[in-house]
Amino acid sequence: MLERTRFGPVTLYRSGRSVGDFVPYYVHSFLIEDVLIDTGCAWVRSELLAALEGETIAKIINTHHHEDHTGNNLAVQRKFGAPIYAPRASLSFLERPQELKLLPYQLYSWEYPEPSSGLPLGERVQAGEYTLQVIPAPGHCDAHVCFYEPTQKWLFSGDIFCGKGFKFLRADEDYHQILESLQNLLSLPIDTIFCSLIGAVPEGHSMLTAKVDFMQRLRDSVMELHQQGLSPAEICLQVLGEENQMTQLTAGHYSKQNTVDSILGILKSV
Repeated sequence: MLERTRFGPVTLYRSGRSVGDFVPYYVHSFLIEDVLIDTGCAWVRSELLAALEGETIAKIINTHHHEDHTGNNLAVQRKFGAPIYAPRASLSFLERPQELKLLPYQLYSWEYPEPSSGLPLGERVQAGEYTLQVIPAPGHCDAHVCFYEPTQKWLFSGDIFCGKGFKFLRADEDYHQILESLQNLLSLPIDTIFCSLIGAVPEGHSMLTAKVDFMQRLRDSVMELHQQGLSPAEICLQVLGEENQMTQLTAGHYSKQNTVDSILGILKSV
């Protein structure tokens, strides 16, 4: 499934694997002038290539190496002859995607990308008249960046924002790093967030502020209950409620308990 919309000069491609009429998870790619930000998952390859017909793409840039963001790197590169740029620590995953070690739910939703070769991102990327500043924003993964356009006050946030609430965390994410990255982004004037999950988010700075405030309050609540002697499981139930189908479908890789455990610094093997 793929839908194309526009927000000013930015084209948004909202895509995801269709299971009948149901799409388990959406992800966005963004085209600004001749630069494509992320390429979606492998399941939407033919739809993405068809949607890009008639466009000019001079560069492909990745916010990070996860399979729902790099699934069509090679196909788009072959079609347009465009080089791929990604965070330096992501390049080995582009070349050897099997190193991602996808779990069954990830294979079902996104599948492995085809191997591709990329170049390391520099400090900025030129997209026609627009200059995209490359801003490290770890937490979702170590090699995660955002792209910021200062004249338009656009933030292409990858997977570091994903809405102003917070309940679920992947087992390999770091709550405190995510919060620190978001706090750092607050130093920027932001009118619009282009979020990989949600799409175009107006009033970007106020939305980002709400996210940071929510995460700080949640962190403080968890630590207060921890100091009172509650167990991590008891804390999770009290502050976030019972787990739901998301945790079951991902075999615990994506859960509320991961959020509490990350706040408390409980390390997990992933």
